[in-house]
Amino acid sequence: MEDIFDVVDLGTKKGGAIREFLRKGDVFTKSGIKASCRPINCIGYEREEGEEYRKDVEARGYQFKIANLATEEGIAQLPKARVYLAWHFLEHVPDKTWSARLVKASLDRCQDLAWFRLPSFEQDTKNGEGVLRQHGMRFTWTHWRGHTSHWLADDCVRAISDWGEANPSTDYTVFIKPADKIESISNRRVVPIDAPIDTNQYDATMGKKPEVAPFDPPVVAAWEVAVSFNRSLKKINPK
Repeated sequence: MEDIFDVVDLGTKKGGAIREFLRKGDVFTKSGIKASCRPINCIGYEREEGEEYRKDVEARGYQFKIANLATEEGIAQLPKARVYLAWHFLEHVPDKTWSARLVKASLDRCQDLAWFRLPSFEQDTKNGEGVLRQHGMRFTWTHWRGHTSHWLADDCVRAISDWGEANPSTDYTVFIKPADKIESISNRRVVPIDAPIDTNQYDATMGKKPEVAPFDPPVVAAWEVAVSFNRSLKKINPK
């Protein structure tokens, strides 16, 4: 038996994912987990450039740590936890190899839940960016310098499956569902295909958008992929 944290959050920024989990985190797992988590037992990880977020995270009562998680040395620092969160983080690592590595590292280290939230890079014409491209438009975030790994929901499920094959005695359930939807081409996160790199939102200088009926089904802007399972680990004693 070993000491563990309640929540580990990768790419924490201001600790928003931890805060949301502590409010309504029983969506994918057994009732009561979030209620038994204490802020002091939660820790957010950021890269060196994220030092500016330390005050915000610690002001919420969470712990904060700097680590380069795109290195084996950084991953080796990650502790055991009841819950692992990686919300809008896996697209910021150097490539899909590192995204997969971090998914598997999260599964190795969590007791109850690993919860990944991903911006959609899917290109299908049912509910992906392909719907927008048919009208000469795209998501803003598919052309950002900071999004170096266009990590798909299917990529995440595949990494989980690979991990499961390497851990055949572990019983777990995978959940996948939309986390955010775009219902109309008027949404400000929809911009022309030739909009400048790192564009955050649409503005009128980009030209008039085409007139298109509301999307049916809506276009998925982000995905939730979660893994729920049980392990016997000892709760950490905060100092």
